[in-house]
This record gives sequence, structure tokens and C-alpha cells, in this order.
Amino acid sequence: MADFINGITYTQLLSFRAIFEAGNISKAAKKLGVSSASVSHSLKSLEKQLSAPLFLRTTRTIRATDLGVRLYDGSCAAMDQLNTTVEQACENQSAPSGRLSLNMAKNIYDVYLKDILREFQTNYPSIQLDINLSDSLDQHIDNNFDIGFRFDNTVNENMIVKPLAERLKKTKIALAAAPKYIDQNGLLESIDQLSKHQFIKFRIPSSQKLFPIRLRENDNSSSTILSFDDLPTAAIVNNTDVLIDMALEGVGIVALIDSMLMENFSSGELLPLLETHWCETNPIYMYFAPENRHLRRVRCFLDFVDLKLSP
Repeated sequence: MADFINGITYTQLLSFRAIFEAGNISKAAKKLGVSSASVSHSLKSLEKQLSAPLFLRTTRTIRATDLGVRLYDGSCAAMDQLNTTVEQACENQSAPSGRLSLNMAKNIYDVYLKDILREFQTNYPSIQLDINLSDSLDQHIDNNFDIGFRFDNTVNENMIVKPLAERLKKTKIALAAAPKYIDQNGLLESIDQLSKHQFIKFRIPSSQKLFPIRLRENDNSSSTILSFDDLPTAAIVNNTDVLIDMALEGVGIVALIDSMLMENFSSGELLPLLETHWCETNPIYMYFAPENRHLRRVRCFLDFVDLKLSP
């Protein structure tokens, strides 16, 4: 490939972008499938050709300079377009193939998409699903995946966003506690008693904010939804498996999607609380970059999801 101005190469820009997005050289090397020494050499060569540093380094951190941020923001779209064009040119097989990277929160996978993804993989074995379970809202992470799913539509404004909630199974946010907790602290029987109980709270990894306890004001399905942000805290976690484990141990009351607790309800390990006040979960959206929809593997997946979720 011909060099850019000052002898800068595409490989150098690729290494730079990987470092910027990964946050350090070793992770960037792992992502690219090359040695750390190779990535470090590419970065040093690029900085030498630019006569300016792209990152500020300490023994523990690496942070982009203003020039580094400008180079990243200015080159990403062009590199993505080039990659897409090359992929489209290479996609002349009879069946779609290649790696399809997906990003979603763990509870979206567990509750809504697990069976769909399993069936897709069975029907299209030439497409390798690369599933990342994360609810991060970071724009740089958005750009690293072919398709993403999340509970809201606050994504990069350049993304195509499709609501899925109307076609997915209906779920609610449930309150639950173990019999052990209820024996020790009494039964939660009304909204007025919430402040007298301890709660295991979920910290949203992307925003670091606590997920609010949301309940309907009364047993009318159209009643006002109330949000309780300052209830007593027994523990805070950012993983739903740990959330359930702590609830089973009687640490406190937990708020989680009802489908994720059904087995525990059936076994009696957890008991539903204030069930008539439960409210629906937030809408789920699928998002992807406009240029990605032209890739055969992406088109194939979008068509499959539309088929599976059609009325």
C-alpha cells in the first residue's frame, strides 16, 4: 500500500487507533493479533514522522494528547469506510461468512436474545458470532462493533437505531427477597415500607450511577411510575449474577428483570414482593453504523432478527 504524507502507513494508523481505543499497548497488540513490540514500534515511528507525541505516558497510564485526539477523530471514519469497501469487494462467496461482533448488556442477552443468537449460529455456521457483554455507552466502543443492543437509544447520532421492544417478550422489573431476609426483617407489604428495608443495588458500569428502584404508584397498570433513588443500601454490585447470589444469601431486597428470577421464584429461593406495583422494563434498541448494513453478514443478521421478531 502506498504511504501517506511523510511516509505514514496504514499499519501505523491502525496501531495508533487500537492503542487509543484499548487504553494501553498490550491490549492493543492482543486485539490486533501482533506483538506489543510491534505496536510500540509503529507508534514510535508515527510520532517521529509527525514530530509530536500522540500519547502522554506514565508507568501506569497512557492518555492521548490533543493531536492524538484530533488524529483519531479525523481518521476513524475514513478507515472504517476503507475497511467496509474492502470487505464488500471480498464478499463474493455463495453464503455470508466472517466475524459478526455484537455488543449488549448481559441481561439483554440472558432474557431476550440468547435463543435467537443460538438459532442464528445454527442456521449460519459460516458467520462467527463475537459477543461482548457490556452496557457501556462509550462512543469508541460503539464504533468497534457491527451491531449493538441496549435499553435506551442514547447512542452515537451517526448510528441507525431500531426499537425492538414492541416485538420482544414483555418483562417487568421485579422486587424479590429470600425467605431468610424476610424472617429477619419482616415482609415488605407496601410502598410506604420501602425505607425500612435494605436493598442490594445495581451500579450501571457505563455511567457508574445506581439503577433506581421503579414501581407503579398503585396496582393500576397505567398509574404513575415512581423512582426511589435513596433507599437504604445493603450492598452495591455491577453484575447481575452477584446481585442474585447476594439476594439468595438474604443480604437484602433486589430489583431485577422478572424473567431472570423465575427459576428462583419457582423453587421458593426468592419470594416476589409488591408484585402488583411492578412496572415494565425500558425499551430495547438495536443500533449499527450505516455503512455496516451493506455487509452481507450484517444484512443477514438484521433480516434474521426481523424474521424472528415479526408479529
